[in-house]
Amino acid sequence: MPTWTSPPQLVALAAFYAQAQAHSETFSDAVFLESVKNAHWPTNCWSYVEASFAIIAPACLLRPHLTAELIALPIDAMIAGGLDNAGQVIAIGLACATRDAPYVEPSEEGRRWLTQVWPGLGELAEAVFQTRLQEAMEEE
Repeated sequence: MPTWTSPPQLVALAAFYAQAQAHSETFSDAVFLESVKNAHWPTNCWSYVEASFAIIAPACLLRPHLTAELIALPIDAMIAGGLDNAGQVIAIGLACATRDAPYVEPSEEGRRWLTQVWPGLGELAEAVFQTRLQEAMEEE
């Protein structure tokens, strides 16, 4: 699991992921999602996207059934940043795993998920993107 040494919310999340991996049944999906969401911090949209992918990738490995809800976090930031083409979502996530100097370094597990699993989730990413884009447009 991730071995982040800063900032404090990622250190706490890494410890949570280790506990969740060792004792998965101990944490409900609601507690799991809340812990992942609480690790995010305010920043510009595109830095948030990078941080979010690093944060959610291990979560998607641990609880694949929550992937649609988890990927909504970076997708929401992409939409806020002006992305209006769902066809770019997979490439953006993949770039977060392969960037030389990412805003937040993905863990090995996270990088593996982003490079091996994420590229196969195009239909799911498209569906989540379209839903979130529609919701964002309705809020305006």
